[in-house]
Amino acid sequence: MERRHLAECGSTNTEALRHLRDGGAALLLSAGRQTAGRGRLGRAWQSDDAALTFSLALPLPSAVDLSGLSLAVGCSIADTLDAAGDRIRLKWPNDLFLDGAKLGGILIETLALPAQRRGVVIGVGLNLAALPSGADLSAYASGHAALQTLDPQATAAATLDRLAPALRGLLADFETLGFAPWQPAFARRDLAQGQAVQVGDSVGIARGVTARGELLLDTAAGMQTISAGELSLRLQKGSP
Repeated sequence: MERRHLAECGSTNTEALRHLRDGGAALLLSAGRQTAGRGRLGRAWQSDDAALTFSLALPLPSAVDLSGLSLAVGCSIADTLDAAGDRIRLKWPNDLFLDGAKLGGILIETLALPAQRRGVVIGVGLNLAALPSGADLSAYASGHAALQTLDPQATAAATLDRLAPALRGLLADFETLGFAPWQPAFARRDLAQGQAVQVGDSVGIARGVTARGELLLDTAAGMQTISAGELSLRLQKGSP
């Protein structure tokens, strides 16, 4: 897999999608600064040297089921950076939390390619450094966590060096195995497990995920199975 670093770009996901559209092979692209980064649901994700932002791009057969891929990527990142497994948690379908505050997120985008192939881009953003003293916290509804709280020596380059081989291995396995092997790993880090949550218009108790990464929501009308799509999960008041 080619590895490339840009001092600055609009969005690593946008550049990675362009790379695949132009016929490029697997690529790991990082940036020192993003000026037009984005998260799920059209949210902006600006970044500088206080964060690590990168995208993994690869062409896959169109038949590969991508269900649960963001959860598997989250598991791989969490297990690499927090081997003890007691501080980084995962919030369905794409967020990483450290000690109860948001550490980062994952954005997966795809595009059609010729010859029954599909381009898949996995964008990752992780906060490295704490916010400066006196920073406005109103923009951080889920709080702000920094990887350097867990690892004071963490830098963007060193963290990416740790994550790259783990993510390459994950993608090689996911193509043939799907999400199911990562279901137990997600369960160990599931932030919402047993908590009152709202997903879209549905309210209930989160009961983990299926072997395809779908959320199991225990509602007054019975158990619902919810795919990620454009839905986000919100913990209800009173939930930790």
